[in-house]
Amino acid sequence: MISVFLPNSEGNKMKKPRVKKSIEIRDYIDPHIKVRVYRNLHNNCFSVKQDGIVRCHADSVTLHECKFIISKAGQKRVRDEEKKNVHAFVEGWVVDTSKADHVVDGTKSDEEIDQGKSEWKKLFYNPYLCDGFVRDDEFNWKKPSIAARAYFVNMSNEDFVPYAYNVIYNS
Repeated sequence: MISVFLPNSEGNKMKKPRVKKSIEIRDYIDPHIKVRVYRNLHNNCFSVKQDGIVRCHADSVTLHECKFIISKAGQKRVRDEEKKNVHAFVEGWVVDTSKADHVVDGTKSDEEIDQGKSEWKKLFYNPYLCDGFVRDDEFNWKKPSIAARAYFVNMSNEDFVPYAYNVIYNS
């Protein structure tokens, strides 16, 4: 485990645990309460929030029964000020990545997955281009389909791109 030092309100340094695997996040959260995850640009990882508090940082996070959340006020501030702020989250239950992979691609060989035959769908979010998370391979500039929910979402600091399975889009 790697620790990240962040100043608290008194200016002292606080340690936030950093984990490599999604399942390790459960050591720092209440598994009966959903978390919100966002990309942490300062620490090159994902921050895991629960009850409004960052509980830990993670290199990999997999969530179940997910909801994509965009703060419209935060998004507007980014567009107006052209300065980044935390306003986009994926909310859900933390799960073991290997179990999610088994559900999503369990019958596929590694070769098939390497050939792009995975059921995981790549999403992206850019507040200057779109109003929410959208499918990377089906982006329609005139009317993008905004992701509302997904059965699973997997995020890794290998590419910082969320991959989702069984996505439901807003109409």
